[in-house]
Amino acid sequence: MEDKRMNRKLIQIAKLFSLISLFIFLDGCEIFKEKEPQIKAAAAAVNIEISDSIRGDMLLTIGYPKDDEKVPLRAQAIVITDGKTKVCMGSCDVTTLNRRILDEIGHEVDSIYGIPFNNIMFGATHNHSVSYINKSAIKKAIMEAIGMANEKLKNAGEMDCYFALGDATIGQNSRLIMEESSILWVPTIYKFGYNRPTGPYDPQLPVLAFKDKQGNPEAIVFNHSTHNIDAPTNRVLSPGFYGTASQKIERDLGGTVVFLPGAFGSTHVFDDCPNIERVFRIEQGIKKAYAKTEKRDINRLVSVKNEFEFTIRAFNEDEQQKAVSDYCNRWLRESTFWHAEPESVIQSFKNGRNRVASIQGNTQKTWIQVILIGDIAFVGVPGELFGELGMEIKRRSPFRYTYIVGIANDYIGYVPDDEAFNLGGYQTWATRAYSERGTGEFIVNQAVEILSNLYEDK
Repeated sequence: MEDKRMNRKLIQIAKLFSLISLFIFLDGCEIFKEKEPQIKAAAAAVNIEISDSIRGDMLLTIGYPKDDEKVPLRAQAIVITDGKTKVCMGSCDVTTLNRRILDEIGHEVDSIYGIPFNNIMFGATHNHSVSYINKSAIKKAIMEAIGMANEKLKNAGEMDCYFALGDATIGQNSRLIMEESSILWVPTIYKFGYNRPTGPYDPQLPVLAFKDKQGNPEAIVFNHSTHNIDAPTNRVLSPGFYGTASQKIERDLGGTVVFLPGAFGSTHVFDDCPNIERVFRIEQGIKKAYAKTEKRDINRLVSVKNEFEFTIRAFNEDEQQKAVSDYCNRWLRESTFWHAEPESVIQSFKNGRNRVASIQGNTQKTWIQVILIGDIAFVGVPGELFGELGMEIKRRSPFRYTYIVGIANDYIGYVPDDEAFNLGGYQTWATRAYSERGTGEFIVNQAVEILSNLYEDK
């Protein structure tokens, strides 16, 4: 009997010892504690070398400003790591970039700098002051910007990530129904009246900042969804009002500013404010958001880059010719913005359709990508996605902070929603929106699927 009592006491002591050991193990054993990832970031910007081979786009006539007024065109990049994963995001101050050059750059960056191809999201800022720069000059600037950022990262200390969601009073939905039910294309013709915008406008201005432990900014990343077109009176070579504001903020706050365009396919600045006012509004919006940024815990750094296939749309030439001719003959003669005869514009679109006609029904491959920084998701789409579609991705995303990056990794033209195709208008003409109807909704579903999978994997 005495032996049994002794055994019971020994068992109780053993259980108590095991329980105490468990508490010590869970609370005090550093070896088994999961360490918080150490976030580091570095950013750089490089001027693009330009020459007389540069030409203006169809809206603006290029003029060269005085040296003391010149704001250079640049490529800007940020590289972020948590010690295990490394991602790169960036943009270049040109109108568009397609996957031929961006894939080439991505594979070289992977080979030279060790940033995986699938972890690179790069595109254009859709600056409209230029439509062509020598390919080698673009590639050189992008490669140097990424290389410089990657080199800085080697000596960077641990950083903190800060985030705030602001807004900016710049832009609006630009697809307005005119008095005879056509959809507005060229601005400054309000005197003829219009009924209403055909869709929403996304005013959100997310600002992401990486600072060292002394509070000095290394990089400021912002995103906004309006066409990056300067005012018609600002006919100079420029990175657009977003790029100009970025460089002003760098002088005031420090660090490198990286602009990522949003879902801007259906939004412009149509209130006739001068370019200095456009720059001021976006600059103030960024600074206000930056001032209220709060520290974020970045426990995940993930990139998913998927290739998908889309079809080049089929179209009726007679219907397209009539839509373009009717609009140009009715409205372009009245516009104080447009400086070309309607006939030349009509012919330009006809020439474009002739090129698209030869590939109707063909399929092409492009990219959709999600980079997740903590609980902040950036969704890269390969064209000028309409605001309605961008906001639909945001609504359906399981991540509260989800933002669209337009012209990311490729350019496939305007990407309208189904209702926009029904209404018609410039952004739905065959030379501007050359993917088949439904491509926009497909992109939305693909993006939401990636986001949902990432959310479930957390």
